Amino acid sequence: MNFYAIDFGHTNYKIAFIENGNVVSVNTNNYQDKFAFSELNVKIKESGCKKILCCNVLSKFNIEKVLEELPFELKNILKFFNSKDCQKYISLAYKKNINRLGADRAINLVGASKKTKADLVVIDAGTATTIDYLDSDQNHLGGIIVPSKNIIDNVFSEMLDFSFSDEEFVDNIFSTNTRSCIENGSIISAYGVINNVLDKMFEIKKNIPKIYVTGGNAKHIIDNCNYPIIHVESLLFDGLVVLDV
Repeated sequence: MNFYAIDFGHTNYKIAFIENGNVVSVNTNNYQDKFAFSELNVKIKESGCKKILCCNVLSKFNIEKVLEELPFELKNILKFFNSKDCQKYISLAYKKNINRLGADRAINLVGASKKTKADLVVIDAGTATTIDYLDSDQNHLGGIIVPSKNIIDNVFSEMLDFSFSDEEFVDNIFSTNTRSCIENGSIISAYGVINNVLDKMFEIKKNIPKIYVTGGNAKHIIDNCNYPIIHVESLLFDGLVVLDV
């Protein structure tokens, strides 16, 4: 069966088309641009798809606002999955309140768990960067959340009395204007710290697992990581396909 899937993220939403169990396309869209939903509605009617698999990390208020603007035909066939649904495949570390674990983190782990029988780490480089460890027995040991470069930049930009665009960015450890000082620092803070987290995880586990990276800022992780990384853009959608079986 062929169907669509939507990842409702904090900054953007992604629409994937799944054909015979394989993710064949992924498109990223801004919430301000409603055209993608209208286009999806047309494709759903043409293809006769009966379901749209969904992952959501937005607050209840924000997801309800988004859904209000969807055509009725789309809203009627949405099928949401949460972290609790993932327990069928993996044992999650959040024991006291499992649904406080972001659904995207849990579903990413389900997708990655089908790609290797070894220990693995999933790095999701989105609005924030999450790093989660899953051992070969399918036990989620927990993880770390660190701010993305954009989050750090935004915090500093709100403190300044001038715009970043007033100054030229120069990639140099000896930065000579405020924008460059902040942005070079945020790159180190957002991406250099990944190696520190991985070093500590691997030292404890006495093992270097498979590392999967996904998310819109994946390239920055790849460029700055000291370990071999496998980039899987469709990881969350791979997880949704597994959950829908």
